[in-house]
Amino acid sequence: MGGALLPPLLRLLLLLLSPRDGVRAAAQPQAPGYLIAAPSVFRSGVEEVISVTIFNSPREVMVQAQLVAHGEAVAQTQGAIVDKGTVKLKVPVGLRGQALLKVRGLGQGAEEGPLFHNQTSVTVDGRGVSVFIQTDKPVYRPQHRVLISIFSVTPDLRPATEKLEAYILDPRGSRMMEWRRLEPLCCGVTNMTFPLSDQPVLGEWFIFVELQGHVYNKSFEVQKYVLPKFELLIDPPRYIQDLDTCETGTVQARYTFGKPVSGTLTINMTVNGVGYYSQEMGRPVLRTTKIRGSQDFSICVKDMIPADVPEHFRGTVSIWATVTSADGSQQVAFDDSTPVQRQLVDVRYSRDTRKQFKPGLSYVGKVELSYPDGSPAEGVTVQIRAELTPKDSIYITESVSQGGLVGFEIPSIPMSAQHVWLEVFQELEDYDVSDAFGVSREDGPFWWAGLTARRRRRSSIFPWPWSITKDSGFAFAVRRGNRTAGDDRPGEPEPPAGWWFVHG
Repeated sequence: MGGALLPPLLRLLLLLLSPRDGVRAAAQPQAPGYLIAAPSVFRSGVEEVISVTIFNSPREVMVQAQLVAHGEAVAQTQGAIVDKGTVKLKVPVGLRGQALLKVRGLGQGAEEGPLFHNQTSVTVDGRGVSVFIQTDKPVYRPQHRVLISIFSVTPDLRPATEKLEAYILDPRGSRMMEWRRLEPLCCGVTNMTFPLSDQPVLGEWFIFVELQGHVYNKSFEVQKYVLPKFELLIDPPRYIQDLDTCETGTVQARYTFGKPVSGTLTINMTVNGVGYYSQEMGRPVLRTTKIRGSQDFSICVKDMIPADVPEHFRGTVSIWATVTSADGSQQVAFDDSTPVQRQLVDVRYSRDTRKQFKPGLSYVGKVELSYPDGSPAEGVTVQIRAELTPKDSIYITESVSQGGLVGFEIPSIPMSAQHVWLEVFQELEDYDVSDAFGVSREDGPFWWAGLTARRRRRSSIFPWPWSITKDSGFAFAVRRGNRTAGDDRPGEPEPPAGWWFVHG
């Protein structure tokens, strides 16, 4: 029996010893590691810095760096590093091309040998100094004087004091001017001047600078006459107030120094927009007139859109203005910021209007009215109506907008009410009314405009019963003559006759 129990006891002993073995293994020191960071491009004649980080090494490590080119060591350095530090390697002058950077770490004792070693390829750029060439103007005319400044700096952005050579070539390649052994006067800056003759070769000239065996260049233009540039601005109306009348826009053309531009103005206009289901493209209108600094032009939308454009059309006026000045220069400007729509006033319920009501308590709401450019519609009379059924109104009021807002308050909603329809409209006027709580026709797929026999635009909302939580969906009610339809979802009340529900 004792022999039969021995294997389970051995297994238990191994399980008890295994955590100790794990703890002992975890207590052992980790192997040393290293991280070396060096530039991928070395500069000739520059002292480059190599960053070294040693991990898990309590003692200092002697780090050696060596630069090998064409199979020979051309530069080397070393330094003692504890945890982290840097070593500096001086790159020989005149060295360029590909080289090999070798780095290794040695312990204190000779018996330890190399702790690590690695190598990587680097590119040696022969440019030890950066040169920047600057002229006072990009374009010169005959008999002008070209002012040239040369800035030379080292890789650490310190001024370079080395001598340089410079020369100028005309468009034909002839060397017109030459400077030898130029020395910076101060702060790495060298200044030169070059006078142009009264009949220079027109075209692109070049300035060449030689330093440390490298050549730098910059070009400038020499022209007999430079056409002055001018800017062209279109000042359109904020929006089209009436599709049957013409609005006025303005084109302004002035030179950069303020003088008005005289020439020919060509205006090309059209209207682009969408109706309910189709893209509407207007007819182009082309006009040509004279301009002297500023010129007004007429925008007649009725000449650009068809007579049967949908009542819910929304679009913009696209204007191209082209001015050709008397000296032959030409500028083109474009603008499409003027909105066009048949319904001049946009009406929507404010975002803080509640989606639910409580029977027996008052209901407070707010309506926002705005023009197509987004500005508040002031002094617009609207009628707000609340109905339990199409023939059972519990609240009717008319208000005039102030600052683009109309507030209303239903004093009390009957206790038996399950649904209340809110409508905002004005007799004999067309309004584009978004849904009850700020979802526009573009953003909400279930937006619909209510139509009556008098063709009035209505904004109708239909909240679910007040006991439903705020996150529940709601429907929009649209009156469609004598047609009736309803939501067939279980547990919801039947709609009143004469209303059709479209659910979100």
